[in-house]
Amino acid sequence: MRILILVVSFLLLGHSAQPIFANNPVVNYSSEKINNYIMTTGVANYVPVMIMTAAEMKKEEGKQFGEFQIVIYGAAVKQFEDKVEGQKLIDMANKAGATIILCDLALKHFGISKESLPEGVKIIHNAFKYNLNMKNKGYTLLSV
Repeated sequence: MRILILVVSFLLLGHSAQPIFANNPVVNYSSEKINNYIMTTGVANYVPVMIMTAAEMKKEEGKQFGEFQIVIYGAAVKQFEDKVEGQKLIDMANKAGATIILCDLALKHFGISKESLPEGVKIIHNAFKYNLNMKNKGYTLLSV
């Protein structure tokens, strides 16, 4: 009789605990943190150094290196009007694990058409709003 009571007790306890765990979402307990960065500038001469920084961070961080975005606004967008020179910067950035992003408001201000830009450049409407939104998403932001 005692064995029967123990067996029934274990069965009841086992079934009553199961729904508690079945309803919990899957949680990722990985200790690997991914680091995402945005560096932003209006100074044309800073872009190559930002690309170099991306390459160094990628090498240093390995698997923890996520996205590295270089957001360019103001007069610095003019350097991409020359397709050849702009393409060199984009290719360097891609090799370094970075993405070049240009501010459309700045492009319009300086009369630069999207068609005149090199391939591979991304465009966002407002650099400052974009940077704030990405900071709110957890990106580390550095403006120079």
